[in-house]
Amino acid sequence: MLKKVEYEQAASLLAGLPVRLRGEKVPLEAALGRHLAEDIRAAFGMPPFDKSPFDGYAFRAEDVPGALKVRGESVTGCEELPPLAPGTAMRIFTGAPVPEGADAVMKQEETEVTGDTVRIPVGVYPGFNVIRRGEDYPEGAVLLTAGTRLGPAQLGTLASQGLDAVAVYQRPKALFLSTGTELSEPGQPRRRYGIYNSSYYSLSGYLRMMGFDVARGGTLADDLAGISGRIREGLASDADLVITTGGASVGDYDFAVRAAQALDMEILFWKVRAKPGGALLAAWNGEKLLLSLSGNPAAAMMSLLVVAQPYLRKLTGSNIGNESLELPLLNGLAKRSRSVRMLRGHAVIRDGVTWFEENPGRGNGNIASFGDCDMIGIIPGGSEPLPEGAVIRVLRLPPDLRD
Repeated sequence: MLKKVEYEQAASLLAGLPVRLRGEKVPLEAALGRHLAEDIRAAFGMPPFDKSPFDGYAFRAEDVPGALKVRGESVTGCEELPPLAPGTAMRIFTGAPVPEGADAVMKQEETEVTGDTVRIPVGVYPGFNVIRRGEDYPEGAVLLTAGTRLGPAQLGTLASQGLDAVAVYQRPKALFLSTGTELSEPGQPRRRYGIYNSSYYSLSGYLRMMGFDVARGGTLADDLAGISGRIREGLASDADLVITTGGASVGDYDFAVRAAQALDMEILFWKVRAKPGGALLAAWNGEKLLLSLSGNPAAAMMSLLVVAQPYLRKLTGSNIGNESLELPLLNGLAKRSRSVRMLRGHAVIRDGVTWFEENPGRGNGNIASFGDCDMIGIIPGGSEPLPEGAVIRVLRLPPDLRD
């Protein structure tokens, strides 16, 4: 059993675990927020034909400058469009196809019209004011790759190719067990020396934003047999992983390690050299992961976002994750960092420069500090106090966790 591992090693161990991805086809209207299970290639170029960007007249570039007889018109959605005869022009409207034989378009306000004759006052080149077929993308182009999260723009792209259904990965299922005799559920009376179970709501919220279905397994008292039994049931269920909160530290009532041992699981690691989020256990039964997070809400959230996220993304089939940056630190750090310190923060732009600003509240139980958190600042262990402007490593959360 590995103990007190570096957070990068812990994340790597989890990310290396095998996963089983399952696909399904869903209607386009039901695909919002899902992850593609296949690459999407263009069946045809976009636009699918040469078209006009505005109202005007289509003609051959070699016929101008000069006066041209206007013959017919091109409108959007037309079924038939005769070719343009040499020496003539055709009335054309925004988005309408450029007729065969024409290779240029002039805005109507830049022409002179008399009866059925239009005068084009200047010479132009072939392709003038023409949006060419395949200009946005050609036939066969890869439009979206497997793992892409489908947002409004992606759904529009699929619809523009005539697709009414798409293959996506099935949502993985996480069974969530809250442990701790001190916990009460919101809406219920709180024990005199107890606390409300806030971790479930924040952590399950992050999981759902990543694309999980979360099954609530209840709140369990501090009892080894009871906790072990529920974990055993969870691993045997249709859940893809089991997550617990509480019991991952070293106290007499921290049962995660003993429960994993009682279930003959392989303990990948126990505890991480980072603050917050040091209390973390990962155990493997050959098919599924038991992830035991700290009972302190902010510590558990940090472990989920930094250490566990690469594996969680792998389970969803997603192709995104935290982005590593280097940014100057705003306001500085007055204290020495004995172990790796993870700061909740956000980006601030001053005079065109992006800075990392730490959010107020570093406590393990400070949930509110994640309210405006789109970045995690990483301070290496053994660092001396840092002045304002010191450049640090920053993990920027993926877009779906910054909504």
